[in-house]
Amino acid sequence: MKKANELDEAARALDPGAVEAARSATAGGCEESLRWADLFAERLEKIGDADLHKFARALALCQMGYLPTRPETCPFCRQYSPLLCCGCGYARTHGRCEDAASSFSQFIEAFTDLGKAIYQDSGRLCVPPAQARIVLQSSISASAHATRVLLHDLPSASGRELMELKAAYLRRAIDLLPTSLLDPEVEEKRSTVRESLKNYW
Repeated sequence: MKKANELDEAARALDPGAVEAARSATAGGCEESLRWADLFAERLEKIGDADLHKFARALALCQMGYLPTRPETCPFCRQYSPLLCCGCGYARTHGRCEDAASSFSQFIEAFTDLGKAIYQDSGRLCVPPAQARIVLQSSISASAHATRVLLHDLPSASGRELMELKAAYLRRAIDLLPTSLLDPEVEEKRSTVRESLKNYW
């Protein structure tokens, strides 16, 4: 756990323009995520039981795809990547992102492994179809709610608040993935992502 004063110092050095650019990119991903949530909710009503496993995989991968994990959603990357990370407060407190031992590198490796496990899962549903539909609908609606909350809070967020909001949102979104319907290995990978997020900010 990083000391609060170190994180404050790192965030205070952020340029308002970099923070705004990261907020805007994060909001764009949220809006696209909500659009897909509506499409998945509509599709769930029409899909047959035989396709629910494939649907669960597609939903989870789509939910992951619009999470704010890209450099453009990070105010530190916005400000310091043109400078090869020189002076970056996130690099100072969490390690340079390209270093294997850094907080972000450990998170993104676990995140990527989770995505691969979901994509490669060729098994069957672990629960009856009726229960699977409940899990899927809950995942869609709860994820959309979390996304709307983030969208509401983004416009007024400072640099530090933006990082805190992103960290909380990532944890919530990972928790809401419908991995209980997939292979147990997928759930193990999700646990690794959860653990890595403890040091995200």
